Amino acid sequence: MIRRRHLLVLVAFLYIGMLVGLTFVPGATSGRQWWWLPVVLFMPVGFLLTLMMGRRRWWVAIGFGVLGAAWVEAAQTIWMPDGSASVLDIVLSSIGAVLGVVIGVIVISARLESIRSHAVPSIVPQAGSRGIPQD
Repeated sequence: MIRRRHLLVLVAFLYIGMLVGLTFVPGATSGRQWWWLPVVLFMPVGFLLTLMMGRRRWWVAIGFGVLGAAWVEAAQTIWMPDGSASVLDIVLSSIGAVLGVVIGVIVISARLESIRSHAVPSIVPQAGSRGIPQD
């Protein structure tokens, strides 16, 4: 049986693999009418990294998101024939990763709050046979 953590890693691996594959498609994101595309494409990267790292390590997810954005542009500079990389794409991709991390932290925090609010109260044994519920 696949555990949730393994499934999350598999989804992240497949998405990032698809993103890397899209990096090497000539003309896929050319033109400034598609300025928002790096933001949208890197939001799931930040979200998935936050789910894998946890909300306490949000800064690691941002670091890997920015590093991934820089790697994509460096790979385009080196291996694409027309050198389609730009610093603006790194900035926009980094913004997308940061937005994904923010959404991930909000989702994790809301889920933890939901779990806490529905937790079963603990029973504290008292003298005799009675127990008093504690919050």
